[in-house]
Amino acid sequence: MARGTGHGVKNEQGFELVDSERPQHWLFEERLLAERLYVQSIVRFFVVAGIVVGAFFARYLVGIQDLDAEGLVVLAAALGIFNLGAFVAARQFRGASLSPANFGLLQSIMHTTIAVDILFITVALWFVGGAKSPFQSFYLLHLMLASVLLSRRAAIIHALSAYLQFSALVLGQWFAIIPVRFPAGAVNSPVPLDGRFVLTVLVVQGLIMGLGVYLVTGLSQMLRRGEARLERVNEELTRLSAMRQGFLQITLHDLRAPVDATTMLVRNISDGLCGPLTEKQCDWLSRCRKRLRELSAMLHDFENLAMLGSEAIERQRRPIKIAPFLKNIADEYREIAESHGHTFALDIHLMRAEVMGIERLLHEAVANLLTNAIKYTPEGGTLALRLKEREEAVAIEVQDTGIGIAEEDRSRLFDEFVRLSAGAAAKRKAPGTGLGLSIVQRIVEMHGGDVELESALGKGSMFRIVLPRSDVTHEEA
Repeated sequence: MARGTGHGVKNEQGFELVDSERPQHWLFEERLLAERLYVQSIVRFFVVAGIVVGAFFARYLVGIQDLDAEGLVVLAAALGIFNLGAFVAARQFRGASLSPANFGLLQSIMHTTIAVDILFITVALWFVGGAKSPFQSFYLLHLMLASVLLSRRAAIIHALSAYLQFSALVLGQWFAIIPVRFPAGAVNSPVPLDGRFVLTVLVVQGLIMGLGVYLVTGLSQMLRRGEARLERVNEELTRLSAMRQGFLQITLHDLRAPVDATTMLVRNISDGLCGPLTEKQCDWLSRCRKRLRELSAMLHDFENLAMLGSEAIERQRRPIKIAPFLKNIADEYREIAESHGHTFALDIHLMRAEVMGIERLLHEAVANLLTNAIKYTPEGGTLALRLKEREEAVAIEVQDTGIGIAEEDRSRLFDEFVRLSAGAAAKRKAPGTGLGLSIVQRIVEMHGGDVELESALGKGSMFRIVLPRSDVTHEEA
């Protein structure tokens, strides 16, 4: 059992909550408790309405004789009035953060509603035959619900209360202390109760209640323990993820500075600032600069991964007019594509379409697809950047006439550090980390979208980014 907090606040299982648990567990439990009460109160209103309708339906349409329909209506009305108070309380606290006192109040309301429901079932049972009523199973139904919602101890207490009330009703009818009601049609026989029947009913009902509560509370406890274990594992994963994030950011910071400094020095030497160079020295420096560019590209990919895991990046979401956004990217990459001998086509409509997103990340995703299209398309190929409309979404298409992607490679296309065999010939000319497409997918999923692919080996590929629009309610205005 957890140590006390000094406030005496306990969860529904009877464990006192420590301060460190409240943001993760206690607040969740109190929200869940208010939600439970709210749903239960709504269901109880339907039960009240069902009893009122069912009482008159049974007497006047089905023809059940001697059924006190008016008494059942009065009983249902009393339950409805009581339920109104529970409904107001649950609605007031639903989804809100509660003080310890209000949390305890909600727990008291839950126990009270269960106790009142059991009393209601007992009285309603008396109206329709008592010991001979076919509606005895409603006890078990309600106790199973209590066993799921409450601790084992609380469920056993309510089960004991239900059994004592049922026993009092049956014994009271047997000893003629409580009037016997046998509405013909609801009860098969008006014959007075027999002692053997009374004993059988009490034993069977007691066993059913006891075993039902024992089994359901056992299952409920297993689920709660499993949930607690999953919560601990999730907390550990969150901690490890934060450590990984911090390590990645520190490492990238420590690597970026020497790489940039080395790149600058090599460029200065290549430019002849330290004197004339031999042809062999120029070749070596050219190779160094190429490797440094590859290292810078790898660091750039890792920086994107680190950025995707940052909470601060989420606060940068803004409405983005997608057409001007894509036009700017096209202007950036048109010259690069043409320098590789490619024809670059831009097809943009939907000038007013907007998406809610982080412009820096979406730019990275589209640019990554364009970079791949340029790298993996042989000289003289065609590239196209398009914007199309879908229902409540926009589709950004990047199409090329490159080497294409084999069918068997598509299942792992968006995995990290994957370079496909189909591009073996091109990989020698297009180095990379294999992180690009996995970054694209994570960015798009972060924006609530999907990445689609159409490709034929040797004929080219089309990657499609589908993003939900943020302007669909006024686009036609």
